[in-house]
This record gives sequence, structure tokens and C-alpha cells, in this order.
Amino acid sequence: MRHYELVVVLSPMLNPAEVTETWDRIKGFITTREAEISHEEQWGTRRLAYPIRKGQNQFLEGSYHLTRFATEQPFNRELETFLKVDDEVIRSMVTVTLPEEELAAQAAAAARAIRPPPPPRPAPIGPDGAPMAPAPAAAPAAVAEAPTAGAAPQAPEATAEGETAVAEAEPEPANAEESEPAASEDSGGPDVESAEEPEAPATDPDESEE
Repeated sequence: MRHYELVVVLSPMLNPAEVTETWDRIKGFITTREAEISHEEQWGTRRLAYPIRKGQNQFLEGSYHLTRFATEQPFNRELETFLKVDDEVIRSMVTVTLPEEELAAQAAAAARAIRPPPPPRPAPIGPDGAPMAPAPAAAPAAVAEAPTAGAAPQAPEATAEGETAVAEAEPEPANAEESEPAASEDSGGPDVESAEEPEAPATDPDESEE
């Protein structure tokens, strides 16, 4: 079966008896087409979104009524024509809708979604009967401080110290080079004076013959 929803705006000039008679006539047209009415609502008189002219009258408000019905054979065009020729009907609208069970489930889900939060807990009562002040919130954990702008040049200072140490250490190879020739001179070949052996004294030939 197909499910439909009908909203009808009746003339505000009708008295309660005329409103009931007009509404019953509309429902009778629906039920004679083998449709089953499942829901009805009366929203009362409300202000219209914009003025509506019907016949010789211009209306600023109307009496709203809603009904839902299901049918095997749609008759939307017949229903719309019937409502247009009725002088007591200012405006009408027929739309396709869901079965009542599904609409009820959607309404329940929407109600749960907008459920208000639980009320706040009452403040604890002290020994003297007066409400106690809430306990202070725990202090947040200390966070490591980020290096400040003044601490940033520390790295260049360390670099400068390192460069000074390197600069001081650089002359050492030069001293080593200077000491190497001295060492080579000292440790080079044997000393000329120390290497030469003392010459034997010349022997006087006369003394040897004697």
C-alpha cells in the first residue's frame, strides 16, 4: 500500500460545527476510495505565511488539519480537484509519506537526540550543615619550558669556544715541524767530531830503531 499525508487549511470564518462538517466531508471522500485513515491532527487557527485569496475573500490566517491514509489505488488528482472546488478550503497539499510505524520510530529517535542533559549534582554538605565549596581542580602537570629567545645564542658561543680551542690547537703541528728538524739534526748521522778516531802519534823512526 502507498501512504500519503494530507494537510488542509480551512477558512477561519467557519464556526466549529462548520469546521467539523467540512472535515468530515473530506475524510468521507478519502474513505469512499477504499483508503484507510491512520492518523488525524487538528492544529487550530494559525497565521498564514502570506495572504491567500479564495473567491471574494483574502485570508491572513486559517484552520489547519492533517490526516494520513493508505491506499492501493492512488487518487491524488481526484482529491486535489475535490479540494480546489470546495469554497471552505483555502489551501491543501498531498505528499507521500512513510508508514506510521516508521514515523513513530523516527520521532522517538529525534526525541532521544534532543534529550536535555542531566541536572548538576548538588554541592556536598559540611558538618555544620552549610554547603561545602567544590575542591580546587588539580594543577596541570608542569610542561617543559621552551628555550627562550635569550638562550638561543648559546649554541654560537659554544661554537666560538670550539673554534678558539681549535685555533689554539692548530699551532701544535707547526711546533712539531720545527722540532723535527732539530731532532733530525741531533739524531742524524754520527757527530763528525765523535766519529773520527784519534790518530795514533807518529813514531819517531830513530826511537824505534833503538
